[in-house]
Formats: sequence, C-alpha cells, structure tokens
Amino acid sequence: MLEVAQWVVANTPFDRLYIYGDDLPIHVSYGPNQDGQIVRMVAGKSGQRVPRVIAQEAFLQMEPAAMQGELVGR
Repeated sequence: MLEVAQWVVANTPFDRLYIYGDDLPIHVSYGPNQDGQIVRMVAGKSGQRVPRVIAQEAFLQMEPAAMQGELVGR
C-alpha cells in the first residue's frame, strides 16, 4: 500500500493521508485546505496507534522496508 500512497501524494491534491501499514488500507481526506499532510500511524509503547506526521519529501523517498515492524498491523 506504500506505493499507492506515494502515488496519491505525488499526483493528487489532498488534505490528509493516513497510512496504517504497507499491507493495510490507507485513508485519504479531501478538503478545501488541501494541506497535503501525511500521517503514519505507528504502534506506541502501549500498542495503541500513535499519529506521526511525516514530510512529503521524506515519505516519497521511503522504502517499504522502512515500515516493517514499526506500523500497526505487522
């Protein structure tokens, strides 16, 4: 799903994009602000999902291996 999310970021206007893991669905919201904010949902110490904002440039350069073991659903 990382490749799909990266395509969305590179090719469409959006307000927020939430990514929960490379093998889980993404959520994209569209609004008038079109902020382009990317939020990775990572497992916190308690196991609950914790939002982490990531810059678009860093997200577009991310490799799937960088997500393994960090995101919820792994």
